Amino acid sequence: MPSLIPLQRTSARHAVPAAVPAPWSAPAPVPGAVLAEARTLTAPDGDHCALFSLVLAMRRRAEDHSGHLGEVHFSEEGDRVRLVSRWRSAEELRAFVEQAHDDLLDYRAASGAFPRVERVLWWSPADQEVTAAEADRRTEHLRAHGPGPHAFTLAAPVPRPADPRMP
Repeated sequence: MPSLIPLQRTSARHAVPAAVPAPWSAPAPVPGAVLAEARTLTAPDGDHCALFSLVLAMRRRAEDHSGHLGEVHFSEEGDRVRLVSRWRSAEELRAFVEQAHDDLLDYRAASGAFPRVERVLWWSPADQEVTAAEADRRTEHLRAHGPGPHAFTLAAPVPRPADPRMP
């Protein structure tokens, strides 16, 4: 699938991303547990414009993905962007990641480097709000203890719990 990165060239050396839309949070009803994802993207070279173009492309791609249940938090801190989203399953998220590969290649072509991506996953009851504070706690837990039922990665996934109230 082709990249969705929309760049508006202002000169031969600079690109300005199109406006980043506000997150939407109209999750479809899903029984049981849903997969929560906290994704932090960092521009290693400080190329803020290229990073925002990548974020915009990934947001558009997620909105069109049937497994995406909605973005619930967005924050920007200089050369870092954090998105917290909900997904139907780890398989749906993996499919999204594979589809977004072209966007990462275009980012690299525009900036000369790949962004640093940190992704933390956990199962959350479908009827429970996923907050930025919870994403912070889960991220710290993964850094301190490695993957497990409380926080994990796509490389070390944890099966959906039978009881969605379990961590």
